[in-house]
Amino acid sequence: MLSTDRALDILIEITPYISEIVSDDDIKEVVIKHREDKNQVKFFAELLPLFLKKYRTAVYEVLAAINETTVDEIKNQSATETMKQIKEIAEDKELVGFFSSFAPLA
Repeated sequence: MLSTDRALDILIEITPYISEIVSDDDIKEVVIKHREDKNQVKFFAELLPLFLKKYRTAVYEVLAAINETTVDEIKNQSATETMKQIKEIAEDKELVGFFSSFAPLA
C-alpha cells in the first residue's frame, strides 16, 4: 500500500503533466463528445491516438511516477503493459476526479 507521504510526492510530480493534458482543448472536445456514450471503445479509440501523439512524454512521466519506476523502463516495457497501466489510471475514479475538478470547464 502506498503511504500518504509517497502518494503526495507522486501527486507533486505528476500534477504539471496532468494539468497540461486536462487543459488541452482537443482532448476536452473528445471527452465532451463521448460524455454520455455507453460505448467506451469509441471513446478510447478516439482519445488514445490524440493523447499519445501529443503527450507521449507526459504519459511516460506520469506512468513512471505512479508505478514508481523510470521513464526508460516505461518506454521499454511491453505495449500491452503500458496500455494496461493507462487504462488503470483512466479508470481510477478518485484520481481522475481529483484532476478533473481543476480542469477548466468547456
